[in-house]
Amino acid sequence: MTTEPKNYTILNHDVSSPQEREIKALKAKVSRATRPEDIWTAEAQIQAADPWHCDLAPVEAVERWAKVQELSDACDDLEARWNDLETEAEDARKNAAQAHADAMRKGVKAPATAAAVFEADAALEGCSLVLRETVRDLYRARASYESLLKDRAFLGKYRKAVISEFNKQRKRAADAFKTAAGAIGETRRRYAVLHELTMGGLLDIPEDAQGYLVLSGKGWLQADLSTAISTITRQVGETDPFLSGEFLTAPMGDINATAIETAERVKADIDKTRQNHYSRDGIVSSRMI
Repeated sequence: MTTEPKNYTILNHDVSSPQEREIKALKAKVSRATRPEDIWTAEAQIQAADPWHCDLAPVEAVERWAKVQELSDACDDLEARWNDLETEAEDARKNAAQAHADAMRKGVKAPATAAAVFEADAALEGCSLVLRETVRDLYRARASYESLLKDRAFLGKYRKAVISEFNKQRKRAADAFKTAAGAIGETRRRYAVLHELTMGGLLDIPEDAQGYLVLSGKGWLQADLSTAISTITRQVGETDPFLSGEFLTAPMGDINATAIETAERVKADIDKTRQNHYSRDGIVSSRMI
């Protein structure tokens, strides 16, 4: 004949069976592991977003950003691993509880299950610790990446590479636009002639319907297309050093020597195109035109 172990509480002291106390203690231990969402937070994840360098950046930026990405990926992997370990720990607790329950029913000594539960708990806590350390490393890696923006030697090398490519690209853009502008202009002329021949002398529909097919100012003849070509033409032929990019490509010594003068000139140009006017409600306002 077997007897079920009894639990007694005397003056708020738990006197449950040793097996049950052991399981409760192990459950409490496992629950102490910090969940990944409390470590790998949205703020931490932002550290791996929005790089500021482009493909012309020196290798230092590329390497430091790669380290940021590597640590971010590691945090994602640890988060996934934590979830797997949580399932394993929960299974270990359930298996331990079931084993002790079976032993109690049979009145026999329970099998040793503490080690399995403890190991599952330790793995879960260990994963939380490693995730926390990796997040700290991520913050340090992002700070190292951002520090390059204060490194004058790095910025000078970066700027030199961009200047070289900008000058080549500006020339390519100007040459390509001249070709495109000529082709577009010729297309507009052909379009106008084609419209006149088709809609003027060969169309056999009532005149009142023909009115809807007039394409003056539309399609290849639209004013916005002409305006766009004019705008790009002005930019390609720009002689102002500040607007053309020549000012930005000059040696830094020259830029520093003329920056204040250039700023005053740009301000004067802005002031020239600023006018005061009365808004509809009678309040004096200013706008750029």
